[in-house]
Amino acid sequence: MADWHTDMLEPLSAAARPEECFAQISARAAALGFEYCTHGMRIPLPITRPRTSMHSNYPPAWLQRYNDQGYMEIDPTVAHGMRSSAPVIWNDAFFAAVPHLWQEAQSHGLRHGWAQSRRDPEGTYSLLVLARSEGALDPRELEQLQPRMQWLVHASHEAMKASGNEAASQPLPVELSDREIDVLRWTAEGKTSAEIAEILNISERTVNFHVNSVVAKLGACNKTSAAVRAAMLGLLW
Repeated sequence: MADWHTDMLEPLSAAARPEECFAQISARAAALGFEYCTHGMRIPLPITRPRTSMHSNYPPAWLQRYNDQGYMEIDPTVAHGMRSSAPVIWNDAFFAAVPHLWQEAQSHGLRHGWAQSRRDPEGTYSLLVLARSEGALDPRELEQLQPRMQWLVHASHEAMKASGNEAASQPLPVELSDREIDVLRWTAEGKTSAEIAEILNISERTVNFHVNSVVAKLGACNKTSAAVRAAMLGLLW
């Protein structure tokens, strides 16, 4: 297993562009027995214009149909990935609410699939989908392959993020004190400075001091923006 990890990480780390990185991901997916794969990534900031990217080797006709029909809005794979980082396997029950989408996908050779998402501490979200036209995923195969499939989820997330220079476009790491986090959490709940002061048993002046501090640290324009940005960056958990 260690050799497999090394063999996978080295070319992924060496990829200079997202397209090169996805080619390496596709090769690793093929080695695991999947002829198709898709990798999507969403960078949470700026909040009003989150950056998204998608790379796929699905059949071109299906990609065109998927985009034209706006299937991403109803795709249960996407919806599940946004809610949970648990892996999911395609089957009739999973697509029960959108049987037409499932039937069309199968008609284009996407009959058996597995997907898992990842959201890192900075709030960047990605989804890796592995699919093939033949051979259902039986429990024995999943038991053997799932550790490598999950490893590929994490490795592809980091590699695609780095190859797109997204790390450089993210804010510098921010460290908030425990008190600043407490103040921001209550701010996110809609509490005023006076209410937060009473809850935390500190002065309103101290609350405002912490608010001003986190606004500056996060490069926000006001306390609401700071609270939202901190939540998106995973700083309030």
